[in-house]
Amino acid sequence: MKFLLKLTPEFLLCGYILLFIFFKNPDVAWDRPINSDGKGYYAYLPAIFIYHDLDYKFVESYEGKYYPSDRSVFKEFRIKVDGKIINKCFPGLAILWLPFFLVAHLLSSWLGFPTDGYSLLYQYAISIAALIYLWLGCRFLMKLLQRFGASLPTSAFITFLIAAGTNIMYYTIVENSMSHVYSFSIITLLLYSAYRYFQQKEGKYFILSTLLFALTVMIRPTNIIILLILPLLAQFSTVNYEKRNKTTWYFLSGVFLMLLLFSLQLILWHHKTGQWIVYQYGEEHFNFLHPHIPGILFSFNRGWFLYTPVAFVSMFGFIGLWKENRKAFYWMLAFFVIFIYVASSWWMWYYASKCGQRIFIDIYAVVAILFFYLFKIIGNKKSIFYPLSSILLLLVVFNVFQNYQHSRFIFPATDITKEIYRDSFFRLHPAAKVYLPEDAVIQRKSFFTDMEKTNGWENLNTLRPRMAVSPEHSSFIAFKHPYSVGRYDELDPLFTSANRIVQVTACVYSPDSVSGSSLVIEFNAGEQKLSYNAFFLSPFVQPDQWTEVEAAFYVPRDLPLKSIAKVYFFNNKGSAPLFIDNMKIEYISLKDEVQYSRIEGIRLPER
Repeated sequence: MKFLLKLTPEFLLCGYILLFIFFKNPDVAWDRPINSDGKGYYAYLPAIFIYHDLDYKFVESYEGKYYPSDRSVFKEFRIKVDGKIINKCFPGLAILWLPFFLVAHLLSSWLGFPTDGYSLLYQYAISIAALIYLWLGCRFLMKLLQRFGASLPTSAFITFLIAAGTNIMYYTIVENSMSHVYSFSIITLLLYSAYRYFQQKEGKYFILSTLLFALTVMIRPTNIIILLILPLLAQFSTVNYEKRNKTTWYFLSGVFLMLLLFSLQLILWHHKTGQWIVYQYGEEHFNFLHPHIPGILFSFNRGWFLYTPVAFVSMFGFIGLWKENRKAFYWMLAFFVIFIYVASSWWMWYYASKCGQRIFIDIYAVVAILFFYLFKIIGNKKSIFYPLSSILLLLVVFNVFQNYQHSRFIFPATDITKEIYRDSFFRLHPAAKVYLPEDAVIQRKSFFTDMEKTNGWENLNTLRPRMAVSPEHSSFIAFKHPYSVGRYDELDPLFTSANRIVQVTACVYSPDSVSGSSLVIEFNAGEQKLSYNAFFLSPFVQPDQWTEVEAAFYVPRDLPLKSIAKVYFFNNKGSAPLFIDNMKIEYISLKDEVQYSRIEGIRLPER
């Protein structure tokens, strides 16, 4: 049993590999590992080693070749400073990825894959890197906890809770080019190395600590806050003064190497702009006068404790820390207060996170230390330990389920309200639904058909009896008759504001297999098609059951007078047949201040 417990990080790695196989498909354009902010972190490597282009002119090339043509996952990481192009992301991750990148580059050359930095082997290399760094973080987390005095079973269980009970799972498997699993790993290594230095005063641990600290800051500059946890480590270390040797030499060496790493960023700034210090986040900023502390912790819009309740349980470790060491308690409390304050002051305080607040993943080693002090005060009290362990294991199951939900887009990428959270909580499949707040609406004009009364509707030849929600007819579309019952309406009389949407609700049924049909909203002027907008049903419609779907598109503001909206369902070539019933089309006038990006289910029109 002891041998198996020692292998906890390896078992976790095996579990993560299986989850990766289940959740992730790097061969699919929208599911590439190099994605989102990761495109910026990664771009240093192909820019330096392949394209020799720190202006990143190759972005359009790889976007067109490897990512969706609709640019739904396009990420612009290039900003201008004094007219010069720089990368808004810091290069720390590129340093961590370098060995994996070079191996992928060599293998791509040998095996005949494109050596452009973004073909399949490069994508897999980043996923493998995330898994390796996750394993490394778990391995040293166990070591750190045991240094604090945790038994092998306790350190193994806490490591399991961090790896399986938190959103680090999502950011290791699904969005694995984001910085967080790497920050977790490097910060855990930093805390372990610093603790060993405080215990033994061996210079090699000081050098290693300075290098790890430099990497930590170069991944995310706000990670500098981790310095506040170091006095806590010193509080619990038992210094072995007999092992002091060459302290000054090691100190100078460590500081030199740390500054050498920091200089890489300075050199990049100076090379591109002629300035040694550059603020490279553009218009993104902190607003320290308006932090969102309750929101970042408790809100339905990705509150840390709501989506990662294991972290909330860990906070009871402060009780054990208070009893153990008052100074350490105050240091730890100060660290969390400052970290939460700074994180919640960022302009996008919810960080467009999936599966809860991603910003806290970086400090999960500190959360693990709190868990240790929680279990320490429980001790041998079985009446508390077993119920608590059972609750934590249930929360692990809850976390795995939510990771599945977020990986399948059951929770949306936009703001999550209480209503959205409630509707999504138990879902296994994403729902096509529009969450339009009523206070955003000025006026609605609606047209409804249950496929029985169809005055003013088009394509009536698709009506079929018997297969319906109520009472007996539905519109049936297949390859030979691809256009459903729909409406063609002149837009101008239907709206009272320039901020306009067309929203459609209907019940649909796809027999035998999931339909590839789409809901179409066209905006035309005479015979000229100005905007064609397709909402594909396949992610939302389950076979052999009626499903209600909702979708909405903004109306382009520059349409000419007497433009027409055409609304219908279309059976794409090769798709399964589809039945449509209870179709409602709403032309909705919105207040001018309502922003499209804040409302789930409303899409921008295509051209």
